Amino acid sequence: MSRASRGVLWSFIERFSTQGISLVVGIVIARLVTPAAYGQVAIIQTFISFGQIFIDGGFGSALIQKQDRTDDDFQTVFIFNSIISIVLYWSLFFVAPAIADFYDNADLVLLMWVVGLNLIISGLALVQRTMLTIDLNFKTLAKASIVATVISGIAGIVMAYSGFEVWALVAQQLLSQIIQVLMLVVGVRWKIRFRFSWESFRTMFSFGFKLSLYDVVTNIYFNIINLLIGKRYSATSLGYYDRAFILPQIPSANISAVVNRTVYPLLCEMQDDRVGLLETYNRYLHYCNYIILPLMTLIMALAEPLIAVLLTAKWLPAAEYVSLFSVNFMAYAWILLARSVLAGLGRSDVILKSIFVTRGVSFLLLVITIGLGIKTICIGIVLGTFVELFIYMHNVKRVTGAGFLEQIKPQRDVILPNILMGLFVFFIAELFDGMFLKLVVGGLSGVILYVAFTFFFRLPECRILNQHIVKYISRGW
Repeated sequence: MSRASRGVLWSFIERFSTQGISLVVGIVIARLVTPAAYGQVAIIQTFISFGQIFIDGGFGSALIQKQDRTDDDFQTVFIFNSIISIVLYWSLFFVAPAIADFYDNADLVLLMWVVGLNLIISGLALVQRTMLTIDLNFKTLAKASIVATVISGIAGIVMAYSGFEVWALVAQQLLSQIIQVLMLVVGVRWKIRFRFSWESFRTMFSFGFKLSLYDVVTNIYFNIINLLIGKRYSATSLGYYDRAFILPQIPSANISAVVNRTVYPLLCEMQDDRVGLLETYNRYLHYCNYIILPLMTLIMALAEPLIAVLLTAKWLPAAEYVSLFSVNFMAYAWILLARSVLAGLGRSDVILKSIFVTRGVSFLLLVITIGLGIKTICIGIVLGTFVELFIYMHNVKRVTGAGFLEQIKPQRDVILPNILMGLFVFFIAELFDGMFLKLVVGGLSGVILYVAFTFFFRLPECRILNQHIVKYISRGW
């Protein structure tokens, strides 16, 4: 097995083991706590996630992209992250009362002080994570993530069952981060020497800050949505929105991230091979779409029974939002990998220009939709995402010379089967009354039909399926 294949395999194991466990834990906890508790955490996470962007500062991507990296580079990044994380935590500590006053919720003060510790804790292992990513050593990352997810998940469920409500969610987050950091610091042999190089800082900052600004603007956009929904509507409404966003996000974002963090170092190595770079981009994007599109299609078609069975009827108002966000996350892998093509070629300047254009459109759509209800806000988010996809495809064309048709053609054979499968699942589910039957029959029939389409339309993945079928038959004999 090649180094890249091992990287993808362990990356998949890490992501889907942790996310699968997290999904189960999240479902159990969601059945035990109220939507308002999730709304409170969503408000807090708005500020925490914003701070985490500044802690990274794009330096992780800069280290991966830099081919002549030295230990001074890693030392510089560690010192920068440590200082920034401490400054951000104390800033959050002092503004917490003002945030609580804004939401008229005094409980947020202590919650933010505790959850904010994640800012300091997570920054302690950024260098170790980057080193493992450069080496495509996702096995070590997998061990740390899985252990942390299991232990923190058990703690969260026990606390939720005991009636701790929002504190169960807080404890789960904090404990998971602490365990991961401890395992990575112990597991990666890297000695802190407290050396800071201004030359190293300037070199990486010139590349990384543009990627960081991308994350900052994107984070501001999505967090403003959370802030406005929490303020204009209610914490319960925000809880519905937050769960609806996360449910389709989990499979889409994690599959995309698994592939992207393996492919990005490869793209960086192909800076002088445009043909190989585009071939790698198209091949791995097809793998992503082959898995993500049917998952999103199934979630979209079966949103209501999925919510009712997994989260209980109290979460049903979120079902229509889930369907909309399923469409939204169909484009996620494409955007992420297109961005990696630009970053791999060192064109963080193009990424920076793209984000200001795309988020300008997104903010305009938000202004238009914010007073029209949460469903309309979701529609605006979906429209903004596809505008972003169009702009990134245009920029890939500018940088590599690959036109729109050249980018779409390798993916078109996986789009039609999903349209047909989605229509079939929607109508077959309508034949049944019970939510559980709708989910099981619709889901199983969709999967069977999609596999049949894989062979009927002769998708590239059918060769992989054939190989596995032959292998298992041979073993059986």
